Amino acid sequence: MRRSPVFWVYCAALLAGAFGLLYQLLPVLVLTWRDSLAGAPFVVLTFVVFGGLLIHLDRLRAHVWIGRALVMGFLWGALAGPGIAMWANDHNLEVIKNLAGDAFAINWQAAISAPIVEEAIKGLGVFTVAWLWRTLLWRPIHGLLLGGFTGLGFQVVENATYEANAGLQSAQPAATDAILVGALRFVTGITSHWMLTALAGIGIVQAVARSEWPMAKRVRVFVMFYLLGVLFHFLWDSPQPQDGLAIVILILRMAAALLIFALIYSSVVRGERRWFRSTIATAVERGIAPAEEPAMLITRRTRRMARTAARQAFGPGGPTRRDLLRRQYRLIDWVQGFGTYLHAASRVDTPVKAMRLLGP
Repeated sequence: MRRSPVFWVYCAALLAGAFGLLYQLLPVLVLTWRDSLAGAPFVVLTFVVFGGLLIHLDRLRAHVWIGRALVMGFLWGALAGPGIAMWANDHNLEVIKNLAGDAFAINWQAAISAPIVEEAIKGLGVFTVAWLWRTLLWRPIHGLLLGGFTGLGFQVVENATYEANAGLQSAQPAATDAILVGALRFVTGITSHWMLTALAGIGIVQAVARSEWPMAKRVRVFVMFYLLGVLFHFLWDSPQPQDGLAIVILILRMAAALLIFALIYSSVVRGERRWFRSTIATAVERGIAPAEEPAMLITRRTRRMARTAARQAFGPGGPTRRDLLRRQYRLIDWVQGFGTYLHAASRVDTPVKAMRLLGP
């Protein structure tokens, strides 16, 4: 990977973005650092809760085999994304003011600039990491996870910048401003950047990795999922009425986004289960895995049933639930590794690389 020019472009983008973020945010932090510390728990909570949610959505532990790619995506979202986006959004505000006037810019600048700039910079990060790890990233769940963690990195840092700026909006800065902003952004974060980029990531990863698809199909999949994230971002940032309807509209927007994401996620899970079953079938055909036990790993429900049955069969002196759970995780991880090897074997030119890919 380090021999690839794309990797060094990735590293340069991280450095440039981090420097730009620090340059733009440092003067604010000097004035409001106490308030920012008061709101910091909500930043940490955002990372823990939504990062945990992404792992929970990965029903068959695909993240175990692509952990380093997910870390690279998160770092891009946290370091490269916000600094570049802040600079671009500020300049776009001036352009919109010059073209349409101050009143229009105040109402529509966020809805016009942010979806274009922020989704583009996050999407570029997903593309870069997907290209570097294209032998391991090819399924929709890979795109959802990579996009989700890239968006989460952006979301965490963006929340921190909003909390830092909160104190500047009032005549007498107080920690309550940062706390209120942090709490609000945490509550509404369920439909924020992690979800938007998770949707885009599904299309980006498949467009990059599925070389067996016709180019027209790869472009179609990319455009569909990427524009879905942009559309949700536009709707989220578009002006809202200032009366009591604002909360209603906010709830409706969040509900619509969650519903569509749930429908897409359900399709991703069904596809992942089909892939898992076919991988088990291949392992059974080759005589390297039994047919019964892996078949019980497909859903969390069947795994619980298998653990209960094992506990009843062995009795009090048998393995604990934790032991059985660890065994199931090892089997799931093995199937994921074997499937990864099957996918990437044609690109692995030595037995050593093949064994490194398959793992222990």
